[in-house]
Amino acid sequence: MSSFSASPTPSEMEPGQLLNELEQRQDDVLQQLDDLDAKLNEVLKGLGATMDGENEGDAGEEGEMPLAA
Repeated sequence: MSSFSASPTPSEMEPGQLLNELEQRQDDVLQQLDDLDAKLNEVLKGLGATMDGENEGDAGEEGEMPLAA
C-alpha cells in the first residue's frame, strides 16, 4: 500500500491547494537540509576539517586537509 493513496487527486483539490501542499513539502525538505548541514558542520568541526571554500587561507596548514565535494 502506498502512502500517497490517501492524498486527493489534483482534480479533487481546491484551487491553490496543490501549490500550498508543494510549498509545504519544499519547506519541510529545506528544513531537513538545514538540519543535515548543521550536523555535518558539527562533525567536521569535531574532526578539525572544513568544507572546500571555507577558510581557504588555512588549507595549507599541516594536519588540516580540505574535503573534496
